[in-house]
Amino acid sequence: MARKKRKDEEKAEEYEWVPPEFDEEAFLKKDIVGTKALMYTTVVALIFGGLSAAISDYAGHIVGIVMYLVGLLVMNYTFKYARIKVEDIDKKTSIGNIALYMLLALGVWIFFINEPFI
Repeated sequence: MARKKRKDEEKAEEYEWVPPEFDEEAFLKKDIVGTKALMYTTVVALIFGGLSAAISDYAGHIVGIVMYLVGLLVMNYTFKYARIKVEDIDKKTSIGNIALYMLLALGVWIFFINEPFI
């Protein structure tokens, strides 16, 4: 038995992808705010890492840990004094800044409590 040829009566609709509008000004503004927050976080982490090391030498490591955590609170509440709007920062960027603070301040603290700096 011979096969019948199918007629392509219904052609699939062609889908054409249209890229969304790109707001370059909003993108740059968001990027600049994120960069400012990153630089501010770095400075605060360096300062409070050094303060934690200095305080832990004299008052003990528990007080150094408290100073380390106070630095995290200071960083989050003083963004407005550095002219950084917290509303403009993404949640992912905020989590990244917190992680950066915790690791960098801890690294500075450990660096300064070791032998050459005591």
